[in-house]
Amino acid sequence: MAILHFLLIFSLLSLAFAGKHGTLPEEDHWISVFPNTPMPKALKDLLAPPAEALRKELKNKDGTNKKSKGVNAPINPFIIYGKESKGLSKELKTKDHINKKSKGVNAPISPFIIYGEKSKGNKKQGSAAINGTMYFFQEDLHPGKWVNLPLLAKTRDLATFLPQQVARSIPFSSNEFPQILNLFSLDPESMEATDMEQTINVCEREGMRGEEIFCATSFESFVDSSVSKLGKNIQLLANELAKETNNPVFTIGRGIQNMGEEELVCHKMSYPYAVFLCHSIDSTMVYKVPLVGMDGTKAKALVICHKDTSAWSPSHPVFEILKVKPGTVPICHFAVRDTLAWVRK
Repeated sequence: MAILHFLLIFSLLSLAFAGKHGTLPEEDHWISVFPNTPMPKALKDLLAPPAEALRKELKNKDGTNKKSKGVNAPINPFIIYGKESKGLSKELKTKDHINKKSKGVNAPISPFIIYGEKSKGNKKQGSAAINGTMYFFQEDLHPGKWVNLPLLAKTRDLATFLPQQVARSIPFSSNEFPQILNLFSLDPESMEATDMEQTINVCEREGMRGEEIFCATSFESFVDSSVSKLGKNIQLLANELAKETNNPVFTIGRGIQNMGEEELVCHKMSYPYAVFLCHSIDSTMVYKVPLVGMDGTKAKALVICHKDTSAWSPSHPVFEILKVKPGTVPICHFAVRDTLAWVRK
């Protein structure tokens, strides 16, 4: 509850920062950087909601996402590939799987049941991997494949950006974490505090070989840092679902688009307000992939393919799941629901 009251105050402040025509500063900033390009809906959705909307939210919510038992969503495994990946959740080994025989209707099954022969950890095993995990081999990215994507079908994280002036005034470092907890009136032992500390730690980590990384805590820093990396001739991509769905099983359709290798993939982190970890990894490609759900839901999903994984930690779960070693084959994954990606036009 304290978090929502805190954000309500800053929502009111954002109105004070509105431009001379009633526009938000973020909208003015976008026009100054991209005068001939409308702001993508994915970014508009990240702007501060009207204060009245937050007031209504205060009546019904306690400031946490009950499903995640934390602030927003848990740290996802697609943002850490170096040595820090060793401690990633073991849930990856048992989650996000579908039963091939039933074409995805039955309960998830473990990849160790599908890929039980330790001596045959090769690409042949990967022919079914796309049906069993968020990770798969690039050669399996083609129409007709069934995929189980609960991280794509999950409810969107509704946290929005704070006004830049406000975001700059709030500490965002592990050294100042006690102050951050005091500011949000959070118990250090709470799940929210744990999620926030994980986010800050991930943002402070050093990039592995071939990786550039930054965290954006405001709309302006998100745009400016991305332009600094890729220039202004860029476009923003996002996952698109025609409607919300509770069925995470999709089939890949025709019309897969290769969006290129000059990319900056941005993951929405678990925090009371919008924070994005953006990174660019050498030899990485972005695809837009059409999907059709078992219930008829149409979607366009982002797929990230890493052609060179030689710098990744051998302890990363993907190598156990796909039974390969770092640097041997290209590895792909679908992006989590709230992921954004900048690519050069």
